[in-house]
Amino acid sequence: MNPYKDKDLRKFIESIPQEEVDRQTCLQEENNARVYKEFTDGLKINKCFLCGGQMNSFVEGRPCFHWFTYPTGIKKKHFENYLKNPIGFFQLDSYFRWLANTEKPIANINDLKDETSSTSYLETTYKYKNIEWAFSIGHTDKEGHPNAQVGSIPHYHFQMKIDDRIFLKFNDFHIPFSDSDLFTITLLDQAPDKVKLGHSYGQGIGILEDEENLEIIDGAMKVADDFETAPFHTQSIIQAPEGQTIPTELIEQAIEESKRTKEPIRKIMKRLLPDAKIITQINPGEGVPKMTKRSGKKKKNAL
Repeated sequence: MNPYKDKDLRKFIESIPQEEVDRQTCLQEENNARVYKEFTDGLKINKCFLCGGQMNSFVEGRPCFHWFTYPTGIKKKHFENYLKNPIGFFQLDSYFRWLANTEKPIANINDLKDETSSTSYLETTYKYKNIEWAFSIGHTDKEGHPNAQVGSIPHYHFQMKIDDRIFLKFNDFHIPFSDSDLFTITLLDQAPDKVKLGHSYGQGIGILEDEENLEIIDGAMKVADDFETAPFHTQSIIQAPEGQTIPTELIEQAIEESKRTKEPIRKIMKRLLPDAKIITQINPGEGVPKMTKRSGKKKKNAL
């Protein structure tokens, strides 16, 4: 069912000259910036950048991604024909990411691999206003269930909640992957060291799982006004230089400066006491949505 499964896509990627890879990457980044601006400009005036209609409008027979924002008049039955056909998983993922990040960057998207079920290829949960979307792709979903009456072709599952009430259930639909989806999935599987799936303007809390991002994240952090909505939670251990103690006055000075400037205490202490050893752990904050699980999907055991 996957036309690319038996093709050597890794060899195809390795055959492309690096200068062409760089050129195409640059063109893609420029296109992403242009499309994202169209998206945000439209959203400011409640206009869908895809179909041109109002975000809160619903026209039966004219399906569009903005249907997933629960426009007035839409019902579950309207998705039945829409989701029988490929609609582009990676495009829909980007759409949800963009919407989620316009409200609360990073913190509205839980795409942590560490919270993905052991039986799943991919799980992601997104929050936007009073809506929650969640994807679930099992390893067997990715290939299709052989000899099954439903779900025999490669597909994914989707859930949608409104005000914490389920509107569309995971098992309501087996949404077929598009040809482009299957090419991308196969390429990522065959050449994970050569190809990386980026999320322009759509980064989620999963950025914490890439060590290269941690220093950048830490450098940009400010103390949040609301602990419960913060995207990150940090814990720091500050160790005085050998044979020394940290004066109470220095700690009080750092606390007062942090309250005034919103700069984390650990950064202020590093300036005030350059020889101190500071170890910081960065975790998802309270504001990140919990990963929504499909029935039967279990979180893998922590090591």
